[in-house]
Amino acid sequence: MKNLNDYKSEQFYESFKDSDITLKVTEDFDCLLWDKHFAQEEDHNITPREYQGNRSSMRKTKFSMVPFYYLLPLLENNPAQIYDLGCGWNIFKKYIPTIIGVGAEDSKSCYFYGDESDFVDDNYIKNHYNYFESVFSINALHFSPIENIRQRVLDFSSMVKTNGKGFIALNSARMIEQSADDRFKNGTIDIDRFVRQELDNMPFQYLIFDVDFTVMDEYMNGNIRLVFKNNRK
Repeated sequence: MKNLNDYKSEQFYESFKDSDITLKVTEDFDCLLWDKHFAQEEDHNITPREYQGNRSSMRKTKFSMVPFYYLLPLLENNPAQIYDLGCGWNIFKKYIPTIIGVGAEDSKSCYFYGDESDFVDDNYIKNHYNYFESVFSINALHFSPIENIRQRVLDFSSMVKTNGKGFIALNSARMIEQSADDRFKNGTIDIDRFVRQELDNMPFQYLIFDVDFTVMDEYMNGNIRLVFKNNRK
């Protein structure tokens, strides 16, 4: 499985820099980041996206524009609702108001920013079969062994209605941490080849297939980014 319509920073910048979304983001943040890869700085109790955009310190605030490249295909048919599973800071809702953020945190917690509080586990997936017209998840559903990546993506796609669209981003580093197979951890297995083989011949149509392990721990936007249309009958 080769990359399909993968992200090109210069091209996306030129096509999206004058959009209404970009203008609104510019009002809220000091620096807009267009590079595909985001270097990890340090761990925090809040999500990386919230940390970079938080004005509680003297740092300049930063916002990665990269996810919008993958979200645009989900907007093409003007869906009434776009669900964000594992929404974290739920910041994308500010620029795409039809987003409904689903957060795993307790709704009474100060760390809950979602519209709905729920945890995406096997029961959630089962109860939301063929449910979403449009749905995405960015670095929230990757706490599963890398050897299960095909099933993880199939489970996600099962929640998308026929002719609906989905976008899922996964960080391979989190999935390798969950693996019981040491071959993934010591580099015996070619991760790039393995992931491409596992994600080939899926029961949906890829609109974007973007796998890039230049950075193995892509902790904000993921290094496995898939956008698809569900053609299930």
